[in-house]
Amino acid sequence: MSENSRIYWFSGTGNSLYAAKQLAAALGGTQLVQITNEMPLHEAVGGKGEEIGFVFPSYYCNIPRAVHALVEKLDIKPDTYIFAVVTMGGPGQGSVAAMKKALKARGLRLNYGRGLSMPANNVLLYNPADPNKGETMRNKVDERLHAFASDIQARKQVIKSHPFILRNHFKNIETLDTPFKVSNNCTSCGLCKKICPVGNIKMDETTKNKPEWLHRCEVCVACISWCPAKAIDYGEKTKSRRRYHNPNIKVEELLRKDEKIRSDAQ
Repeated sequence: MSENSRIYWFSGTGNSLYAAKQLAAALGGTQLVQITNEMPLHEAVGGKGEEIGFVFPSYYCNIPRAVHALVEKLDIKPDTYIFAVVTMGGPGQGSVAAMKKALKARGLRLNYGRGLSMPANNVLLYNPADPNKGETMRNKVDERLHAFASDIQARKQVIKSHPFILRNHFKNIETLDTPFKVSNNCTSCGLCKKICPVGNIKMDETTKNKPEWLHRCEVCVACISWCPAKAIDYGEKTKSRRRYHNPNIKVEELLRKDEKIRSDAQ
């Protein structure tokens, strides 16, 4: 791989970061870039003989808005070999199609797009997978990522997608985070604020330094999944459900590097 190869990643529970790290290691010489960190967008990336990759979760057969926003702004040179790996707990091939469409709108081509099944983690919809019982799936994930890396190194042209894309992806964004609630178990540690990939949480001093959501939610479930006190719920339906985050990822790896800058500006 070229020394200028990059993988841009977005992750809430850590599944996509794990996939990005494993893929980067298999490819070799690949820089990992957290999508929600500040980055110089005026500098063109990629080019002939270069590779640019995106690793992110499938959100309701579409792509996270933060990923779509980066694709709209990132200056990718023509003839760049572009690949995408979409992590998913269920059907998510529509997300590959959505990425292909987003790149096409910029005059770019998705050369390689694959879905990757990983432990299901959307606590808002169902009881997530038990993070302590995923060794078998982890081995399968690693095998598939190594196969993906071999394909990418060989510059294969493979798109595994489904045309189904939810057009109303996260409609009414301003109301998505209104069901979040905090119990008395909250210790005001602030981890939820720090780990939110889009800076959608602040600690409200008027409510004894408890989290408050700011209505630009990605519904990535990072705040629920990583809360050490299990103090955050989404209405009543998540109270009886387990929390999942990738056991091979440390919480520090997911924190936005510019979190202090963003929070000070709120």
